[in-house]
Amino acid sequence: MRPFMSALAAIVLTTLLCLYPNPPAAAQPAQPYTILWQRQVAGSSGSAGQPPVISPWGDIFLLTGSSVLRLNDRGEQIWEFKTGGKPTSLPVFFPDGSTFVATAKVLYEVKPYGRPGWSFTVASGEKGSTASPPNLTRGPGDLFYLLLGRSLYSVAPRRNMLWYLAQSDYPVAVDAGRQYVFVARSENGAGTTLEALDSAGKSVWSRGFAEQKQVYLSLSPDGKYLYFVNIPKSPGKFNKCALYALDAAAGTIIWSRKFNQNELSNITRVPDGLLYLVAGKRYLYGLDSLTGDERLSTQLLDLSGAAPAMDRKGTIYVPGKERLYAVSSSDGRLLWDLDLGGGVAAAPATNSDGLTTYFLAIKGHPLCPAAGLQ
Repeated sequence: MRPFMSALAAIVLTTLLCLYPNPPAAAQPAQPYTILWQRQVAGSSGSAGQPPVISPWGDIFLLTGSSVLRLNDRGEQIWEFKTGGKPTSLPVFFPDGSTFVATAKVLYEVKPYGRPGWSFTVASGEKGSTASPPNLTRGPGDLFYLLLGRSLYSVAPRRNMLWYLAQSDYPVAVDAGRQYVFVARSENGAGTTLEALDSAGKSVWSRGFAEQKQVYLSLSPDGKYLYFVNIPKSPGKFNKCALYALDAAAGTIIWSRKFNQNELSNITRVPDGLLYLVAGKRYLYGLDSLTGDERLSTQLLDLSGAAPAMDRKGTIYVPGKERLYAVSSSDGRLLWDLDLGGGVAAAPATNSDGLTTYFLAIKGHPLCPAAGLQ
């Protein structure tokens, strides 16, 4: 495949690319994609695994070293909001155009044109490591649920904190639906607990697991199933990486799938009813979301470990350490790959058209660190 590298000699740390798929030519094979634009993003946290996020309005949000950057679908900057600290959450959007994002101490509201709005500051003295994004979610009672330090906070948007739940251990993941807040927390030597809470912070159910190094929580769109990806602190023959599907209301395990690899990505839910994830930085899997049965598996080389994305034509974009892979969702066949000289550390994002894909290329790429592909 013909590389798209420019003649620029300078090497940048991060580039956002915008990619769009090309239809096949009748006479001769066409380049299977077009790079619509690319943009350098100083201090982008894509290297830390935080992906570009598409807002309900079709704009692209990026988390930089100490700010939130909003771009339009042409890669042009709309505004940049300084947070005064490293963002620790992915943005949460309100219908009125405001964006909410958290740092280790403050939950910020950013008005539609980048102006500061309401904010909530955590009490001083809060200690402990904050969970990796997403650690901010919106749930029961139309409230925010925020993991900071060793506590889970319930915050009324544009008002104040309602309650907080201090932990003797440390929280590692949170998600929420309309009825329940789901939080996973670990304690050294005592395992990991997955718990469902109501809007008042009262426990609805809880379930224990072996101690986990990393956890991802993802609620199905209808709120019926909670998907729980766990990566054990000490993986072994009887303590493997696994994906669980639980009844969100009761906490019962509907199905589980264990993996021989010692690393898993977060899952990607797609309209075809499958859950896609990367295992061991070499394998792409597609599992039936209702049964956990394997529907697709393919082996690739040197994956970054970030979650894949899929466009509406069924092309799966899989981040690699040096390149981006495009795989057919129908048979797992490698369609093409794009040499980036530094790879894609965070999950790609697909725009509302279902075709335009955005991803962050990290290190060694002579182009700008932000770009879009179609």
